[in-house]
Amino acid sequence: MHRKLLLGLALAFAATAAIAIPPGPDEIGEFYFYFDEAGNEVGGASIDCQGHYSEWGVRTANYSAGHRICPPDR
Repeated sequence: MHRKLLLGLALAFAATAAIAIPPGPDEIGEFYFYFDEAGNEVGGASIDCQGHYSEWGVRTANYSAGHRICPPDR
């Protein structure tokens, strides 16, 4: 019984890890660039200073993130 429980938990963990999505922007001004194994840019995602979300290409585990400076609201 104990062995079946451990096997079930291990399978659930493996399935969750296999479908994990790489991180992306979650606040205004944040951006991500995604790269393949050779270092070529293959995707990107950002939230501009007005709060518009955009994404292109594919997300990979190899990424670089940054944050642009947005002007204050008037």
